[in-house]
Amino acid sequence: MEITKVRHWLIAEQEGFVARFLDQGSRDLEQLQDLDIRVTVTGGPTYYVTLMTLDAIDTVLRRWAHTGEHAGGSYYWETDLVIVPRPGITAMIKAIDGLIRDRNIAQACQVIPDLDDDPDAA
Repeated sequence: MEITKVRHWLIAEQEGFVARFLDQGSRDLEQLQDLDIRVTVTGGPTYYVTLMTLDAIDTVLRRWAHTGEHAGGSYYWETDLVIVPRPGITAMIKAIDGLIRDRNIAQACQVIPDLDDDPDAA
């Protein structure tokens, strides 16, 4: 998979969609446990999705158990969340591809309105 950089965005173009996410510097993309991505479906809208592994969710819950947030880590919820089985951008792009091919992206994710008005939309 080829990923290109435009300004502060990293872009992965696939058959049927383009995925854009913020460049996080020197982080190894195949080690990412959570990531927010804008997904533009070819000929369709742009969606927002957060992808996380179960380990990433567990890390957040454990932190909250210590900080007391979210009832001491007794629950986790997030709008537009998709859980992936493995870390890394490859697994995340595969999940997005599956959401689109299975026609589930509109149920799992919200449309980002009026991206054309955003100068940083990339």
